[in-house]
Amino acid sequence: MLPCRYLAGASSLALLAVLGLAAPANAQDDAVSVDEVIVTGSFIAGTPEDAALPVNVIGQDEMQKQGSPSTVDLLKSIPAVSGVLGEANQYAAAQSTGSGNVNLRGLGAHRTLVLMNGRRMALSPGAIYVDTNMIPTAAIGRVEVLKDGAAATYGSDAVGGVVNFITRKNFSGLEVAGNYSLIDGTDGEYGVNLAYGWQGERGDILLAAGYRKRTELPVKERDFALREFTDNPQGGWSSFGNPGLYLTSANGGFTYTNSVYDPACAAISGPGCQFQFIGFNNLIEDEDHYQLYGEINFDLTDKTKFHAEVLYAAHDVQSEHSSPSYPPNNYPTSALTTKVQGNGFYIPETNPGLQALISTGQLTGTAATAAAANGMFTTIAWRPIGVGGNDLFGGTAKHDKRYFETYRLSAGLKGEFDIAGGIGWDAAVTYMDSNAEIATPDILVGKLQMALRGLGGNNCTGATPGQNGCLWFNPFSTGVAGNVIDGRPNPGYVASTANSREVLDYIFGEYGYKQRSRIFTADLVFNGRVEAVDFGAGPLAWAAGGQYRWSGVERQNNDDTNIAVSPCPDSSVNPSATCAAQNGPFSFFGALADYDLDYSVGAAFLELQMPFTDSITGTLAVRYEDYGGNIGATTNPKVAVKWQATDWLAFRASAGSTFRAPPQTQIANTAVTNLSYTTAAGGYRAYDLWGNPNLEPEEANTLNLGALFELGDFRASLDYWSFDFKGPINSESGSQIVNAIFPNGPTGANNCGVAAFAALQSRITFAGACGASAINRIKHYYVNGPDIQTSGLDFSANYKHRDVWGGDLNFGVDLTYVLEFKVAETKIEGIVTAKETDYVGTMDYLGYGSQPQWKGSAFAEWTNGDHNIRWTIRYVDDMIDTRGGSATFATNQSGRKIDAFVTHDLSYRVFLPWDTTLSASVINVLDEDPPFARLDLSYDPFTANPLGRYYKLGVTKKF
Repeated sequence: MLPCRYLAGASSLALLAVLGLAAPANAQDDAVSVDEVIVTGSFIAGTPEDAALPVNVIGQDEMQKQGSPSTVDLLKSIPAVSGVLGEANQYAAAQSTGSGNVNLRGLGAHRTLVLMNGRRMALSPGAIYVDTNMIPTAAIGRVEVLKDGAAATYGSDAVGGVVNFITRKNFSGLEVAGNYSLIDGTDGEYGVNLAYGWQGERGDILLAAGYRKRTELPVKERDFALREFTDNPQGGWSSFGNPGLYLTSANGGFTYTNSVYDPACAAISGPGCQFQFIGFNNLIEDEDHYQLYGEINFDLTDKTKFHAEVLYAAHDVQSEHSSPSYPPNNYPTSALTTKVQGNGFYIPETNPGLQALISTGQLTGTAATAAAANGMFTTIAWRPIGVGGNDLFGGTAKHDKRYFETYRLSAGLKGEFDIAGGIGWDAAVTYMDSNAEIATPDILVGKLQMALRGLGGNNCTGATPGQNGCLWFNPFSTGVAGNVIDGRPNPGYVASTANSREVLDYIFGEYGYKQRSRIFTADLVFNGRVEAVDFGAGPLAWAAGGQYRWSGVERQNNDDTNIAVSPCPDSSVNPSATCAAQNGPFSFFGALADYDLDYSVGAAFLELQMPFTDSITGTLAVRYEDYGGNIGATTNPKVAVKWQATDWLAFRASAGSTFRAPPQTQIANTAVTNLSYTTAAGGYRAYDLWGNPNLEPEEANTLNLGALFELGDFRASLDYWSFDFKGPINSESGSQIVNAIFPNGPTGANNCGVAAFAALQSRITFAGACGASAINRIKHYYVNGPDIQTSGLDFSANYKHRDVWGGDLNFGVDLTYVLEFKVAETKIEGIVTAKETDYVGTMDYLGYGSQPQWKGSAFAEWTNGDHNIRWTIRYVDDMIDTRGGSATFATNQSGRKIDAFVTHDLSYRVFLPWDTTLSASVINVLDEDPPFARLDLSYDPFTANPLGRYYKLGVTKKF
């Protein structure tokens, strides 16, 4: 499949190359770059020093001095960014491993607009953010970060700000770059980039290609991530295990079969035992990233220029490691077995695994007698495969597959009309098509029940258990050779009862689907000056235009996943099965519906720049967008002003309104299933998140007040910023629903059956009566949630001290301090599920995310001719886990605080002869582990990383 995709991308690049080489020109070996022009945040050109808006520019030279970080690492290091995906995504955003994003102000990645060369990009399929790992790193010349709402300029999604990736300009020749990172516990991480640039009298081309390889980092390679139950009960521990709990009758009689002992068995009361699945997982998955990019610029006439760019990118995760199997949420009906329990599977007395359990003396007394006569039932505190690993995937973890790819084409013309002193125009169309293929193995309910009865197997004929190609599935520890994580053998192992790969292949299906996200935009912008309107310091500058934007999303499920094809637990063995509760055929995941959704947006905008005096310039912008339908139309203004008070001091201010329209999937009557740890249930449960046709756009008022200082070689800026949200679009908190019904934990008094909580209780599906241990799945919706107010301060400074030890010393600091992140009272089904809360300095994992109060970096560097050495300190403030204690966690209160994460990086760059650049870095010099957080991996992947100290070497050669 991949070679065909590469051929398609390469063909597009070749076409651009032909177009570029056909242009009459003389090559320029060393084109001189003009001063960078800021375009982000305005359609009226200005330089960084003139900006009335808080825009940061990170150029290629700056990135090299930092050791050429990956896109994820670069974005994660920006103090104004908080909560970035890119590592350990399995426990931060389901189905998105290999993807990255950017999250300005910690408002959520969906509230940061990502542009490439000023044009929109499609959302990652199945997500509500742009995948930044699709950006062609070899082609990027600078990154511009606007830390202010920009709906008046760009429309929806630019709520928290804008990140604009801009390609290299005036580049000639061939450049080859490679890098390798030596990371303990992995096979390393490496990448190769190529860039070719050609400059002519009337045009230029840029071609780039990149490959990046990440290799897996098993959890077992980091002690901090694999903790005892008493240290972190959420550290990949589950009361749903194998061995597990079984019933000797449908109504009771617990029996625990345990020959492979887990360390936490004594940590909980009763016959249960905790299963630590996190040892099967990876901190970093094996990933392949591919990027191809081409760009052409050509002067059609002296005043008309043509621009086109094409991008192909993909990333492939062939084997995301996860628990060997999931605990069932879905159970068979009477059509598959004459003995039925509402929340379990029936194991007949003839099952070889059960017979071995009895014959070896592992099951004795009345339990053995009852089981030998009538068989047994599983409970919800059980999973089909546990400590012994999954032989279908090499004997350890289950392997999930994630593949993402995208195509993007943008082309346009710009020029100038010789009227009214010259009116510039820019017309462009952009199309982007992003696709994803997701496959997560899960056990099929009907097939598991048939295999427990000895009637499993793809070649099973007849009705005699274990005969004529029919296979048995053994759910007990008798079929487990040992614990594959710590190597302990099972003394009760009976080899003849071990499950074959054939029966595993039979019971497992693929919870799989394809998703597609597309966007088409047509932009037309005019700009000019009105010489007749002069405020005393120059004429009025203006820009005006319009945009048409179409976006569409699709999901196509395979037959087992599609609720229209396989709606029932028995559907995998009886395609004509009918059922009242259509949860689909999988034991854990719920069925999904296909969808094909789209909408169109029309927009018009106007921007005015008014130089009132030589020292005061004002800007006014307004944008109108019309979505039609239930969403409707919105108008958003913004004003900005800059006052150059003295030669060394300037002030800037901006205020406006901004908005975000709900994506199609959030207003459609469809659902997606996510996994989340549920303390009351003692493990992961399924959360079905449904769209809401009544969603309205969220709105926010933004304010920025700043001061700029420049005295000789010292520069600094200080900005106050605030966002005031009305009706922000969020998903209801599933954990709040559970906690409202079970406010005292899994064993205390609860609100089951309380009339006022009836509607809230109906959101939870139970395996039997209402009870914490019987929680199966939770239903929640996208809503216009409680209002949010957040504000803070940004400070940056840079000082250069010249002629020190034959070179120059440069010092810099960049800090963000959050004053408040206040969320109003939350109600679900009329019940207050959360009081008004200020989340500053807290981690509300998968709720309002990680909100450190301080985040910053400081560096000192020395440059002497061809040599540059830089020391960087990065700081992420401590946080408090808002979830606090629980019935099981109350004895470990120290886990509620997440300590500050402080790291030191050392980077060296030298320009060598033959146009060669060498860079060497030591990242996390002091080898700091990420601070402990009561999460699955025992750290917060949004703010820290698990790599420890590692070494990076890079070489760039120009031809």
